[in-house]
Amino acid sequence: MKSWPHKEVLDWSEYFQRRPVGWRDDHRACYGLSAQGVKAKPHELFNSLYVMEREKEEAANRSTKDDASKLVQSPFFSKIMGDTNWDIDVEV
Repeated sequence: MKSWPHKEVLDWSEYFQRRPVGWRDDHRACYGLSAQGVKAKPHELFNSLYVMEREKEEAANRSTKDDASKLVQSPFFSKIMGDTNWDIDVEV
């Protein structure tokens, strides 16, 4: 008898939480509703699409975290500051 590794089971569980079963059907249904004049956004109509929209927003928020400190520490920022006559004290 074969068994799945625990990590793989957890990974699939996370995947189905982010991409609920049936989301494609809900997405296609939104096209039909839109053709009939429904103005609501897809994630407002279907919970499966709301889950995916929320995940997309959370990913966008995560990706911008600490961007300012990353910029200040980058060689690009050092080059810009070296090429200008500005006297700026930046704390990291």
